[in-house]
Amino acid sequence: MFKRLAAAMTVLAVTLSMTGCSLKERNMVKEMRKVPVPPKMVFLGDSIPAGYGLEGYDKEDLYQCQSYPVMLGSEYTELLKDECGHTMINDAVSGDTSQDLIDLLDSGVFDDDLKNSDAVVVSIGGNDVLHIIFDAAETLGWDPQKRDFDFGRVDIKEAFRSLTSMSDQIDEALDGYKTNLASIADKIHEKTDGEIYIQTLYNPVEYFKDWDMLVDYADGKIDTFNEIVKNGADANGVHHYTVIDVGNQFEGRNSQLTNMSDYDIHPNADGHKVIAETVDKELRKGEYFYTAMVEGEEHYTDDAIRLFIAIGAAAVLIIVGAVLVAVKRKR
Repeated sequence: MFKRLAAAMTVLAVTLSMTGCSLKERNMVKEMRKVPVPPKMVFLGDSIPAGYGLEGYDKEDLYQCQSYPVMLGSEYTELLKDECGHTMINDAVSGDTSQDLIDLLDSGVFDDDLKNSDAVVVSIGGNDVLHIIFDAAETLGWDPQKRDFDFGRVDIKEAFRSLTSMSDQIDEALDGYKTNLASIADKIHEKTDGEIYIQTLYNPVEYFKDWDMLVDYADGKIDTFNEIVKNGADANGVHHYTVIDVGNQFEGRNSQLTNMSDYDIHPNADGHKVIAETVDKELRKGEYFYTAMVEGEEHYTDDAIRLFIAIGAAAVLIIVGAVLVAVKRKR
């Protein structure tokens, strides 16, 4: 009897060993994985992120020139190619002011691009104030043709009036920018949970080194502009955005990093490299994750569990039967 029982259990063991491979499985499960740079980033703003002034710039296709968004997009695509991949979207519009960006955000044209973005980098406001300064520069004797100051053209009374008028206009523009910047941050937050990054402004007027009064005056106004950016980051104890201090990186180097020798305030190729490095440094301070589907721990299938139950029940029946037979024989 016991030999039969042993034989039966042996058969069960062999059966289990032969079907063991099919009795286990691994389900696909979600796993959060951390990466060093944002998987999806969007650039908003004006002609600076658009790449105006660079070789290959095309306002209808912002991905043809080596602007800092394109540089970072290429670098991050390579970095994340074996992870989640990377998406860079450049929605900058040359000539836009802060009010123009608000209007575009309100229109919903950026909604799909901003959805599920991990980082939104914004360069806006230069067009709010710089045109006022450059209009005044011409009144103060700047000759765009000669690319130099012609002090013989300067009317002292007109120059004084221009500076006074410029001061009032810029102060009004700065007040408007402060209000608009807060609104821009709020509107972007409504469309994405990604971190917002706001760039500070450099001072291209620094190029006019022969007219200290104008350079110093512009420095003061642009310093005020940048203070607005910095003070708004965590206003009222609430985090609104992270500051990327581009202005600080250009200080003392505007002649080398812009196209001002051609009376063009925009960054040149070297300037875009500097901005790319500055933006990259800040972006890498953030924390970014993506969801990957991976194999979970190995476990028995439902069919295997049912088979185990059946085998267990059969084993119990065999044992009970053996006991009953043994009892009868003793009698």
